[in-house]
Amino acid sequence: MKIIKSTWNYFFWLGPILTIIGVSAGFVSGTWQPIPLALITAAIIITSLWIFYQAYSIEQNSIITWWSGRATEAGTNAIFSTISVLIILGLINFLAVRYQTRIDFTENQKFTLSPQTIEVLENLEQPVKLWIFDRGENPQYTQVIENYQRRGNGKFRFELVDPQTQPGKANQFGVKQLGEIHLEVGDKKEVIISRQLEPLTESKLTNSIEKILGSRILKIYFIQGHGERELEEGQKGFSEAVNALESKNYIIESINLATISQVPEDADVLIIAGAQREFLEAEVTALQEYLNQGGGVLIMLDPSTDPGLNNLFQEWGVLVDDRLAIDDPKIGRLVGLDPWVVLVTQYGEHPITQDFGNGVSLYPFARAIESEARDGIEESPLIWTNDQSWAETDLRGQLRFNEGRDRIGPLSLGVALTRSSTGEKSQETELELTPIPPLPGQPPNEPVATSTSELEVEKQTTSAEVISPLPGQPPDELGFSKIEAKSENKSEEARLVVLGNSQFVTNGWFQQQLNGDIFLNSVSWLSKPEQKTLSISPKKTTNRRIVMSLIQARFLGWMAVIILPILSFTIGGIIWWQRR
Repeated sequence: MKIIKSTWNYFFWLGPILTIIGVSAGFVSGTWQPIPLALITAAIIITSLWIFYQAYSIEQNSIITWWSGRATEAGTNAIFSTISVLIILGLINFLAVRYQTRIDFTENQKFTLSPQTIEVLENLEQPVKLWIFDRGENPQYTQVIENYQRRGNGKFRFELVDPQTQPGKANQFGVKQLGEIHLEVGDKKEVIISRQLEPLTESKLTNSIEKILGSRILKIYFIQGHGERELEEGQKGFSEAVNALESKNYIIESINLATISQVPEDADVLIIAGAQREFLEAEVTALQEYLNQGGGVLIMLDPSTDPGLNNLFQEWGVLVDDRLAIDDPKIGRLVGLDPWVVLVTQYGEHPITQDFGNGVSLYPFARAIESEARDGIEESPLIWTNDQSWAETDLRGQLRFNEGRDRIGPLSLGVALTRSSTGEKSQETELELTPIPPLPGQPPNEPVATSTSELEVEKQTTSAEVISPLPGQPPDELGFSKIEAKSENKSEEARLVVLGNSQFVTNGWFQQQLNGDIFLNSVSWLSKPEQKTLSISPKKTTNRRIVMSLIQARFLGWMAVIILPILSFTIGGIIWWQRR
């Protein structure tokens, strides 16, 4: 009987244990059947059997003694305490799942999005999806993306795609290498990260969302009428470049400045691609006025051509060399190129070429383009040939460097220039004449000859010469009842890119190496996308690392692995010996 009783006492503990296991399994799995429900049911049955056994296995007097016993009281308190703790933990987990709250305890709020980003995410009108083409999650941007998804109100999502297991999806987005990150909104797609080691920052992601959701579409005009490259299919056409621009949501049109006398107001970028004939003086003036108002112009020149832009080039400090750039025949022979196809691997420090590294771009029949200092103009070379190249003067003989006539490399094949310009736009002055009483003896229908000697409009200040009142006219009644002069003093940054070749963008050449990137990046820089960039300060992390010497690091390792454990065992042995 004693053996059975002791066995039942141990069997009773299965009830609380199964209860804990069942409740834990239900919360973790998110479902309460069948396993969690079965465990809890078994626990209730075992606990009930134990209670009935205790009730019928002892006498009446013993029951009263058992219920009032100290062990029973302690056991009951333990059971109810355990149940209470489980209920409290369950409620806390329920509230945490239902009402998620995050508190950033970092010093610089490293895991908290900026107010600008939160505003953008809360005002999303259509779903935004981020595509990450990589083999696995990158811990550098996982936390950032999860914060975006949490704040996006269900309209911001992301998906990790392995290009090797899903090549169809990678081809759909034109993925070239691992680590690329693309943003998709409706039919619009944009590349955010194109290199695996490039970090995904909050500023870059938020500005990309703002850009792809922007309602304003940039407009690019190709100038025609001077023998420029045609925007069509064919070996000398620009159809591939136009298609690439249209895929980036640019609107492309062609214009002839001679027929419209001025650049359209909605022009974001003007492109002159390989003009063969000279521009009219009025056309050059229109280009200069467009630049004075903060426009962006891309000019691509070919050898043995003179588009008549010398006044514009002189104003901006652009130096054009008419000699043909020749590459070292040994270099061209290695890759199967002719000497007049220049292979470039050196680029300037500029937003257009900053990510190119030692990439290759090809320029057939190019000419050198350089620049000289001008007040208020910032110049930056873009493309450099190698040291073995030269500028050839005589193209009729053998292609070789001639001391004194030819110019040794490296040669600059393109420059980017920036100028802070002030364009002053003044609206027409409205003058309304009031009827003035005729002079004595003057016919009523003959107007009075009045004139304004000077009307100056400068910096939004209007000054007009006061007209003396006519005889019999009140002093405050002048010949003009209304004089309005409005002026707008507008300061913008004008940008100009001049390249010594246009053939590198034509069909067939556009897809070669970095040729298309040179062209697209130039157009993007001229359109000034950074003027709409949100100012998001990066989170600065305080460096709290402990810098130790090699001796200090070794001493710390010996302390943790050998010295402290031996000391602990020694003290424990001494205490044991004394108590023995």
